[in-house]
Amino acid sequence: MPRFRRRIKVTQDQGVRLGKVPFKPGTLVEVVVLRAQGAEPPIYRLTGSVVKRRRIPRYSLKAIERIVHESRGIPT
Repeated sequence: MPRFRRRIKVTQDQGVRLGKVPFKPGTLVEVVVLRAQGAEPPIYRLTGSVVKRRRIPRYSLKAIERIVHESRGIPT
């Protein structure tokens, strides 16, 4: 079975458009959409989007240190 592979960005409306495929008009084709390998978002961008979406408050390092020490029973 002939194969055709192309990397395409998803549009704002979450659509994908293929153009100039190597098949004759009227040919029945099967389309499978996968995330491109190596296209995972960097961890900092992913973490930032989770923080925004879940409305997690931002803490300074001092605030985190205080929270950790309190949970361990260490006086600050």
